[in-house]
Amino acid sequence: MRIKRVIVQVLAYTLYGLIAFIVFVYVTFPYDLLQQRLVDWFSREGVQLGLSKLRPAFPPGVQAEGIRVQLDPASGSEALLSIETLRVEPEWAALLSRQWQARFVAGLYGGRLEGDVRYSTGEGPALWDVKTRLVELEIAQYPLFRKDDKTLLRGRLSGDSSMTFSLDGAMQEGNITLRMQSVAFTGAPGWPFQLQRDIACDTLQGELKTSPKQGGIVSLKCQGEDLALDINGTVAWKAPLVESQLNMRGQVRSEEAYKQEVDLLAAFVRKRPDRRGELSFRLQGPLRQVRLGA
Repeated sequence: MRIKRVIVQVLAYTLYGLIAFIVFVYVTFPYDLLQQRLVDWFSREGVQLGLSKLRPAFPPGVQAEGIRVQLDPASGSEALLSIETLRVEPEWAALLSRQWQARFVAGLYGGRLEGDVRYSTGEGPALWDVKTRLVELEIAQYPLFRKDDKTLLRGRLSGDSSMTFSLDGAMQEGNITLRMQSVAFTGAPGWPFQLQRDIACDTLQGELKTSPKQGGIVSLKCQGEDLALDINGTVAWKAPLVESQLNMRGQVRSEEAYKQEVDLLAAFVRKRPDRRGELSFRLQGPLRQVRLGA
């Protein structure tokens, strides 16, 4: 019995020492150096990553605060993406199958972004697989929809996405589905045409399918009271992102409720609506300066 007790004590002290060592390494890890390496790795030509703080989180993982992704930082433009907090927790069991997998949860724009990322080194080239879920993001807080402290779009955004990236960050395949309820287009000052009132949609649904060879296929539908908006087309990805080329066709219809707004749009595309109040138009050109035409 004495020998068994000694063996148990040795194993207990060994386990305690191992756990203490792991905790010590986890707490004293040079997170400042890791933060700088992450900023340097993600920041590429025309894109700048900002990160205010990186620290350990329990259960074992890391938490980042104050994340900003900015295009063309020299111009002083608004951040393309701002994340208040991001928590990442690795799936340690996945390491046994030669994979790296982690769960993440982020707080941004009054909502939540959650999902998982997996790095696989099986047959073929190594790839990153990212699956995400958007939950109730307040779109009016997004800077690209704001101008002069006014917003172009209001509503809460939800959706799902599944994307695959190569090691150099190039997207291989992607599918994004978005949904919004109680949407309102407000026509902020400085936009091509001004709205006399908000244009409301009961539901708005969008989908983007993309691949390196085919570019992206875009679909957007908005349905409201006496209002129907349908946009379909393609986008050719380029670097920097704002140079990506749009080529889309759209139709908007309103017989009574938004007849004045449809007529205003018709003046820009130089084409009259038909008898049903339906107007066809095109969106073309680089993302930074889209042209509106018939």
